[in-house]
Amino acid sequence: MPRQVDHAQRRSEISSAVWRVVCESGLEGLTLRAVAAAAGCTTGMVTHYFRDKKALLAHARSVMHRRMADRIDALPVRDESPRDRLYAVAEQALPLDEERHLEAVVWSYFQLATRTDPELLREHFVSHASWVRRLTALVRAAVPGEPEPQDLEGRVRALVACLDGLALNAVTDPGAYPPDLQRRVLELQLDLILEGNRSL
Repeated sequence: MPRQVDHAQRRSEISSAVWRVVCESGLEGLTLRAVAAAAGCTTGMVTHYFRDKKALLAHARSVMHRRMADRIDALPVRDESPRDRLYAVAEQALPLDEERHLEAVVWSYFQLATRTDPELLREHFVSHASWVRRLTALVRAAVPGEPEPQDLEGRVRALVACLDGLALNAVTDPGAYPPDLQRRVLELQLDLILEGNRSL
């Protein structure tokens, strides 16, 4: 009787191999052959699940987005302030440990690839819009006082830009952006965007 293949597990193994290849060899090193070698399978097996390099990268980005969302959903719900909740969620986007560092590496390569690929850019728009909506709800809850500030969108975009910049710099020059500095910068950014109702 032929052995049953766990397709979900095989796809997950290949996805993990994509991450390792990107981290070790960059986007230029992401080939079907390299992924097959990292996954310990044949190139034919890889193409069974992913038709080309673009599909590999898109899947890696999708997995990154889902992993971050899962971490956020798993955050403990305590009697925390709206600001503390915002901080806890925003912190998940920073490369503060090995897992998140790898995610940031994949994210940075994906960002570069979207510049010349409309299909990847559309996928980025969808996941990025979801992230912005999540942060908007959290910032809205954390801004003190009423009414809601007119520049709420600007405040959220400032936070997004801060997180993206920290992530990019931390994977490019980790010695200059250690985890404790990343956390302090995030705290300072939250001070700026949540301070009263002063327009930015």
